[in-house]
Amino acid sequence: MNAMWKSLFGLIVICLMSALNLEAQDHLLKVKVISPASTPLNDTLILVGEDSKIGNWFYPSAPRMERENDSTWVYEGYFPGNSFVNFKITRGSYYKEAMYYNGDVAPQPFSLVKDTTLVIHPTNWNDLYNRSITGNVRYHHQFADTHLKNTRDVVVWLPPSYDESSDKRYPVLYAHDGQNLMDQSTSYGREWRMDEIADSLMKAGKTEEFIIVAISNTKDRWVEYSGTPEGMDYLNFIVDNLKPFIDKNYRTKTDKANTAMLGSSMGGLISFYMAWLHPDVFSKAAGLSSGFAFDDGNILKQVAESNKKLAGTRLYLDCGDQELDKHFLPANDEMDKLLVSKHSEIELKYEVFPGEFHNEQAWSKRLEIPLMFLFGK
Repeated sequence: MNAMWKSLFGLIVICLMSALNLEAQDHLLKVKVISPASTPLNDTLILVGEDSKIGNWFYPSAPRMERENDSTWVYEGYFPGNSFVNFKITRGSYYKEAMYYNGDVAPQPFSLVKDTTLVIHPTNWNDLYNRSITGNVRYHHQFADTHLKNTRDVVVWLPPSYDESSDKRYPVLYAHDGQNLMDQSTSYGREWRMDEIADSLMKAGKTEEFIIVAISNTKDRWVEYSGTPEGMDYLNFIVDNLKPFIDKNYRTKTDKANTAMLGSSMGGLISFYMAWLHPDVFSKAAGLSSGFAFDDGNILKQVAESNKKLAGTRLYLDCGDQELDKHFLPANDEMDKLLVSKHSEIELKYEVFPGEFHNEQAWSKRLEIPLMFLFGK
């Protein structure tokens, strides 16, 4: 071997050895958490994750984080080079995890290739944000979209068997006015008890198990839940941003046959719009006391004049007979007649409830009917 090839071979060997040494070298991971003001003074922060040094997801075994001051906590640990790091910030339990802006649930997983310091700023804690929800829930705090003015909170309710099998996938129900659905502490008036009702239907075998994605409204509720440009942006937010996020982070059945939407009043209106405009994504929709009479996009006229078909679509509509003063019942009656005359291809259910008014209590009383229509066995 001549001198040039010997030199080249020697350089390759040195590079390979350097790379191996770099991979074998331990690297320091330092995590600094600036805790939100809601953090209980007597609680301790801890990481849960995939590496045994951090702690199992459900049974934390890592050392507690060190308290640097009233709001700052620090963790330090050494890991082999190129270790895959995946963890969440908790207060000692997976069910007391930190929440963040823009839909993040935790720092993003990464490979540790050098000494690394992370500074993390949670905005709240899931168990402190919503207190009265029954079942297994996840929180996505202040979810953002570039086309919408306001962020919004998203609560994901998981069915009873979700943690029993890592392979099973579930249909998904996207529901509007999310703060009113499962938690009395965040609702306007009385909560729907959607969590308890869905849980009981599933355990009784009356419906298949499904995931609920409860989307909180914002101060722009009226325009976002109507046929306005803002309403179209809201629908696109769900189709292009929120649904892909949910499908990526949860075990969902992603096809249209297993994707549904539900809402009341203006939330029922925008649920109908989703099925009308995106039947390739959402094949099921339920509108309780839908605000068809208050739509800036005049959906009644659109349905009357359109020749489009909604094959494979399942629609539920209802109204209370005491909603005449607000024009809800006449408009819902009109929509029912239009759908019956023009859309025999869809599966439609329409009910009028005697003595019922336009409020959360009335919708809660009859919620099991649309849930069974959308997901019944």
